[in-house]
Formats: sequence, C-alpha cells, structure tokens
Amino acid sequence: MLLHIFSYIDGIAIESIKPLTVGFLGPRGSFTEEAALKMFNDQGALLIPYPSIYDIFRAVENGEVEYGVVPLENSLEGSVGETLDMLAQTSVKICGETEVRISHNLIAKPGTRLEDIKIVLSHPMALAQCRSFIYTKLKNVKIETRSSTAEAVKECIERENAAAIGSELAARIYGGEILVRGIEDHKENYTRFIAIGNKPLDKGTDVKTSVIFTLRDVPGALYKALEPFAIRGINLTKIESRPIKGRPWEYMFFMDFNGSIEDSKIRDVLEEFIVRTTSVKILGSYRKIP
Repeated sequence: MLLHIFSYIDGIAIESIKPLTVGFLGPRGSFTEEAALKMFNDQGALLIPYPSIYDIFRAVENGEVEYGVVPLENSLEGSVGETLDMLAQTSVKICGETEVRISHNLIAKPGTRLEDIKIVLSHPMALAQCRSFIYTKLKNVKIETRSSTAEAVKECIERENAAAIGSELAARIYGGEILVRGIEDHKENYTRFIAIGNKPLDKGTDVKTSVIFTLRDVPGALYKALEPFAIRGINLTKIESRPIKGRPWEYMFFMDFNGSIEDSKIRDVLEEFIVRTTSVKILGSYRKIP
C-alpha cells in the first residue's frame, strides 16, 4: 500500500511516495518482527521497532504509524495480559491476525563451542519453553533473563562464553551462529499476533470478530449472554476473563467468534447479546493471514 503525495514546484507536479508504516514489538529480530513481515512485507511497509506493547498502541492511536503488530496469545502459555488491557483501554481495532511457529535456537558468537558456554540469556518465556534442553545439555550454566529474545541474541554476540535463546531471524540480523536448532520442549508452539489500527486488512481468510464485554454479578449472567450465539449456531473460538484495573474482583470478558459484523446473522445476535450485558466493545472483524 503506497500513499501518493503531490507537491507543486513551478507548476510541475512532483510525486513523492510514502510507505505504509507499521510498528512492532522490538528490537529487530523478534518473533513479532517475523509476524509483521508475514502480514506486511508484500506491501513494502516500513517496519519500526517499539520497546513495549504500550508504546505500539499509543503510536497507532497518535498516528505515528498506521498499524501495529503485537502478540495476543501463545498456544502453551496463554494470553498476553498487556495486549488485552490495551485493547480494552484504547480506541484501536483489530485489523488482522497471523500465527508464527515459535522455534527456539541456541545462538552464540561465531566460533563458540557448546562446552564453552558459561551463561545463557533470553526472555523468561523462552527459557521456560526450553527448560529440558537447558537442564540436560547446559548443566551448571548461569541463566539470566532479558526483555526479549532478540535483545539477548544481540548481547551474547558481543560476549565471550555466552549464548542466547532466540530466533533464526535474530541470528541472521546480529551475526550469530546457531549452535543447536529447535531446542524448545514442545514443537507445537505457536503465537497468535494481531495487527492493530483503524482499517481492516483487505487480505486473508476465515473472518473472525472479537469483543470485550462486562456483565452484572448475578447467577447465570454469562450463560444468558452467550445463549443467542448457541441458538444461532455461531461458534465461539475463544473466551476468557480478565481483571478490570482499579476495580478489585470485577472482570471483563474477551471473546472471539466466527463471522463478520457485516453479516446480518451476526448483527442480529449482537443486538440480543448487547441487551444481556452491561457493556460491549467491538474490537473488529478481521481475517487470518496464513
């Protein structure tokens, strides 16, 4: 997607081209960058790293970037709480989604041998997902956490006797050598990433809608709220509760279901659903990019 901007100098139209801008959870080499490339690389997008999920949401809200890419949930570890909270607190919409298989690698400065390693760096989630490898192949090494797998890879390349757990993309970007590939305990490890913005992406398959809602604290409230979906045969693909900030022991619900709000069937069920809740925020209808 290219935006064409025209300026006039001495009566002559000069066309300058501004690329689509997309923020992602950095630094370079993160799994979020892989997801951003998967969703936007065919559009010649300019990818901009941000240090936190909060910063990406604010950048999209403030118009610094047109889209942002953030992790939503992992198939092993569950949902990313900060992403759910920011979806509830901001005005941005979910515009698309994709999945990335999380394959962890042991990466080090070129020339490093496995027996040389004295310290392993990575994000806490990556360390947890490679626990068996660490305990069996890297006994007695020191473990240190970092804010991201990419940051760990970047640092270990500059240190002696150090290794990091990270992606193949990070190894390529920072010049690391992959000592051992695929060290994760479970191979069926996927993270679901979403594109946030104000306009749905016009590609992908399998339309899904996401909402956040709250209920009265009475028996049967959740059952009654979801009844219209069951009656009309609409499949709920995800539902979970999340604490409401500043209101102890009160909860909101995050829910995905098949279908688009452009469909009359979905609009009808939402009309019934809304009157059975205390609040509903529609996060958008969007497609999955394979």
